[in-house]
Amino acid sequence: MEIRRVFVDKLKIKNGMALLTGPMHKYIITVLRKAIGDRIDLIDGKGYLYRCIINNIKSKDIFLQVLDVVHRPEEKRPKVTLCVSPIKGPRMDWLIEKSTELGIDQILPTIFKRTIVKFSDTEKGKNERWKRIVIEASRQSGRFSIPEIIEPTPLRGIVPFIENISNRWAFYEREKDTTLRDVITRQKEGEICIVIGPEGGIEELEIDWLKENGFTPCTLGENIFRSETTPLVILSIILYEYSKK
Repeated sequence: MEIRRVFVDKLKIKNGMALLTGPMHKYIITVLRKAIGDRIDLIDGKGYLYRCIINNIKSKDIFLQVLDVVHRPEEKRPKVTLCVSPIKGPRMDWLIEKSTELGIDQILPTIFKRTIVKFSDTEKGKNERWKRIVIEASRQSGRFSIPEIIEPTPLRGIVPFIENISNRWAFYEREKDTTLRDVITRQKEGEICIVIGPEGGIEELEIDWLKENGFTPCTLGENIFRSETTPLVILSIILYEYSKK
């Protein structure tokens, strides 16, 4: 029988027992159809996996015995934040899912002047859907950590989320000289932030603002990628480069 992994925010453990309540109780009993004696793995999104067995089930609570705790050490590569202009339709869902599988640490949907997607009050549920997508993609890809999804933010509002990031790269269609390989070669110690604009491109005033805030404009070369493909190309190259170190 498959041992399912379940992400649990604010996991409660005491004396070798884990307690699940509320929506998690319903999900495990009704959706996963688990019973007393079944195995299940809990991940806390912070790098720990708890191998458990269901010990007792009550009307609102599930008690699990913790059999083992596994900690996955941090990867050699630096943490990566993706600031990306939202894309219409299911392509954004796909981008978030695949970025999660490739190891992204933080996703910040960023609103540029040419961003087509608008976030009205009726569309605020998108962020909750994206959070569900990263949880499922993390489970499927065997990750112990869950990427953070930030609420959609205007370009000039991203600074508080990246103030401790020293490597800042903006992918700009008019940049012809500085490549991704160049910035990886010259990068400093620490985290990476990559900025990818809308399908209509980053405006000149926006790239000026990015440069004023420490971003290096760079290019992926002559190939033109779709908006949902660009982040995956970049993340794949970063993974490859750091696998050699």
